[in-house]
Amino acid sequence: MAHRKANRTDLVCRMALALAQAPIEKLGQALDQVIGDITRDFLADRGFLLVLDDATQTVSVTHEACVEGIASLSDGVRNRPWDEFAPLWQALEARNIVSASTPDGLVGGPGDIRNEDSVAASTQIRVAIVLEGKLAAVLGLDYLDASDRAPGEGDRATLEPLAAVLGASLHRQILAHRNERFEHSLFRYSGQFPGVIFQFRMYPDGRVCFPFISRKVEDMFGLPVETLRPDARALLELIADDDKADFFTQVQHSRRDMSPFETDFRAIKKDGSVAWIEARSVPAMLADQSIVWHGYFYDVTDRKRSETEIEQLAFYDPLTNLPNRRLLRDRLAQALSGSNRDREHGALVFIDLDNFKDINDTAGHQVGDGLLVQVARRLEGVVREWDTVARLGGDEFVLILKGFSEDPADAATKVEKVCEKVRDVLSQPYRLDGCDYTGSASMGVTLFFNHDTSLEELLSQADMAMFRAKADGRDRIRFYDGMMQRKVAERLAMESDLRSAIRKNQLDVYYQILVDQKGVPEGAEALLRWTRPGKGPVSPAEFIPLAEETGLIEPIGYWVMEEVMAQVARWQALGDPFARLQVSINVSARQFHLPSFCTRVMGLLRKTGASPRRLKIEITESALAYDLELVEQTLRTLRSMGLRISLDDFGTGYSSLGYLKRLSLDELKIDQGFVRDILDDPNDAAIAETILALASALKLSAVAEGVESRGQLERLVAMGCPHFQGYFFGRPVPASEFELQVTKAASARQKKSW
Repeated sequence: MAHRKANRTDLVCRMALALAQAPIEKLGQALDQVIGDITRDFLADRGFLLVLDDATQTVSVTHEACVEGIASLSDGVRNRPWDEFAPLWQALEARNIVSASTPDGLVGGPGDIRNEDSVAASTQIRVAIVLEGKLAAVLGLDYLDASDRAPGEGDRATLEPLAAVLGASLHRQILAHRNERFEHSLFRYSGQFPGVIFQFRMYPDGRVCFPFISRKVEDMFGLPVETLRPDARALLELIADDDKADFFTQVQHSRRDMSPFETDFRAIKKDGSVAWIEARSVPAMLADQSIVWHGYFYDVTDRKRSETEIEQLAFYDPLTNLPNRRLLRDRLAQALSGSNRDREHGALVFIDLDNFKDINDTAGHQVGDGLLVQVARRLEGVVREWDTVARLGGDEFVLILKGFSEDPADAATKVEKVCEKVRDVLSQPYRLDGCDYTGSASMGVTLFFNHDTSLEELLSQADMAMFRAKADGRDRIRFYDGMMQRKVAERLAMESDLRSAIRKNQLDVYYQILVDQKGVPEGAEALLRWTRPGKGPVSPAEFIPLAEETGLIEPIGYWVMEEVMAQVARWQALGDPFARLQVSINVSARQFHLPSFCTRVMGLLRKTGASPRRLKIEITESALAYDLELVEQTLRTLRSMGLRISLDDFGTGYSSLGYLKRLSLDELKIDQGFVRDILDDPNDAAIAETILALASALKLSAVAEGVESRGQLERLVAMGCPHFQGYFFGRPVPASEFELQVTKAASARQKKSW
């Protein structure tokens, strides 16, 4: 037995050496020899390799050895669909070596690939050959004179390394065939291709070369292939200076994401002319971490010139060079689709110049055309770069405005302000043929959202709104929807009342209690409240966004900060339990990013005498969507004063682990949206638990907002949450009522201790 084992070990080594030493062109012969050796050594009647071709989804016997008198399988099993062998694949997925003694055997397939020998076969052994985690081939051994020839442990110890040796050689053969086919294709097609075919390689240290580049590069740029293959920089230097930055940005993007590289750029040709070059390629990562792009580039200058001319004629107004009616319809269709995708409102604005006919009739069409050109330039200057200005004809212009809030009233208010700017710009004097002319414009507006209106309907609605503006006395802005017009008016009225409330000190600061796991008050969150004269309390969800978009949030924010700091100073003077309380102050992203913010905070601390250690600054994740270095600098400055920093509504906005790792934070607040359904929604529970684990790992404190029931509290306590806030403990109340809450809690705790 020991001698047999030694012989088998010798067999594996001998075959591995033979296959490793065989040059690639003789590897097929070496595999034939190895299969013959295996067949003889294992005393089989037939041995073979069954190879799967992934590209064609077929199976073939590629190498085979049969004893005298035994028929071959190779003719019958050639390019057969591999699903005919499904039972064999399934068996080999369960274990690497299988055997069977059925007349049908394990090779499988229809009867036309069997013969008398295979039907009479008593035992078949099949060994899986796996490459890159997938079954790639099968080593088969057939015994025709044995009733039971299942492989023993000794056989398995030999067959498995033999399969690995065969697999390595097959892999080598497959790669060689791929390279041979690829090189043959490159040389065959590069001479016929109108452009330049290339392989461009970038090493980790930044070196670049062309392992392959077709000779047409010499005709196009006058650079020898032999020069470019070891060093690609000479060709890259020919890219126009204005296009280099974008070109290399695209290269780095493709390198980072392993995404296709597709770009157009200008380059200096052999004759000194500037040509448009189109380049397309696909990256692949090599073992040394260098990247190779396989692709092509060719001259598209004529096509670019033709496209520009055709586009100009077909889609632009010849007088003003603005998009015409045809392009307008295309842009509007895109805007409708974008509104649906991004859940944002857009607006279509029709503009008609008042009394334009009088200029044409009195001063002539040349002066009128001059006015239209000036109007076009003014409209382009007042809208944003992603908006569209078009001319329908005559004195009619159209704006497509995009990117407004999902809330219709908010969107309408902002569109109204854009239209006011447009009206102001168009009312400025024009210099026409040596004379000054002052005019006005009537505007009709319709909003669109989520494909709720067809393109034709929108055009009709904006047109009707524009005629209503003219009917109402010209120089007017009118919305198609009367209800929307009323909402805009209400919004503007609210803005006026909010400005008045700031002047008349009609805003209030309320405090919502914050407790620990035992219900002991630890502090509060300061919350802004507004009771609108004659209309009652206004939800913060309504007036705070309005304050942010109008810039009123800055004076309001500093007023709140001073009020809270003064209150904290008063509580410090009262002693315990009030002196230990920490109060959170919400700061808007707009206020947080003001250059003077830290200076103003320090000045208010000095003015009020409040201890900074009793204060927390709460910022939302939107404040992080900015220059991260400046954000971190501001946070470090605030913390150096003694203030703590809390990140509010965590998990709902721009946060990422990268931000948390870099920023100077003290606390994460779990948004109430995750707490609300924590008992019913496993996803919300998982998110809350993840945030708590993250806070613990980063050594940050954590607060759960919006706790409204004992069940929610108990679940959060079980998760390890240390601090809580919500209606279960108390609603936001004025400072005097908050003091009663704290006093009551302190008394209850004192009685309990007695």
